Amino acid sequence: MSDSGIGQGIIYIQRAGMNLTSFPPIGRSNPNCSLTGLYDTRGVAIDGSGNVYASSATCNTVVKWPPNSSTGTLVGGKLGSYGSGSNLLEWPRFIHLDEVRGALYVADSLNNRIQKFIIGGNGTGITVAGGNGQGLGLNQLDHPSAVWVTRNGQTLYITDTGNNRVMRWNLGDTQGSVVAGSASGVAGKTNTLLSYPGDVALDPTETYLYVSDYYNNRVQRFVLQ
Repeated sequence: MSDSGIGQGIIYIQRAGMNLTSFPPIGRSNPNCSLTGLYDTRGVAIDGSGNVYASSATCNTVVKWPPNSSTGTLVGGKLGSYGSGSNLLEWPRFIHLDEVRGALYVADSLNNRIQKFIIGGNGTGITVAGGNGQGLGLNQLDHPSAVWVTRNGQTLYITDTGNNRVMRWNLGDTQGSVVAGSASGVAGKTNTLLSYPGDVALDPTETYLYVSDYYNNRVQRFVLQ
């Protein structure tokens, strides 16, 4: 669980038989950002070895924390900088780890794109969705919040938050398709509409799509076609 508000970035970990603890041990960083603490954490992912990946919106970075480490390493972005270059991020939100292929996907919100980083790489991201400016076109995104990758690593589901919709985007394609919410970007509270959708996830069978529908204070489930 990431606490981007009161804790300003601390991640809380709960396991069976273990009391609630914070991570990293040093806890909160500061608004100047550093690799020895966390600040304004949004997205969290854990791999099979216990490494923790965390995105910081304010620090414009994604950092990897090995177990019991007091210092993180950059996966994407640059401390103290933001921008639209391939090695930069601006206000990253939720992330998705494809551990099988050693890739981390980041919803690069203010750049209106989804970036893919190779774990252990040189920090250069590849734009796999969006990146064509803020807009409503099928080749565009508007402040995306989250991304989910299918088990075969070929299809992305993206919460296109500013457009009140969820997009399906195949790797290598130049545009996506709308699978939930309004194709015209209209917000609403009916069972076919969304209002500022946040995170997104698929069930293990990849039959259902779950969306946190922020402004409607609900979680919506859609059947994938």
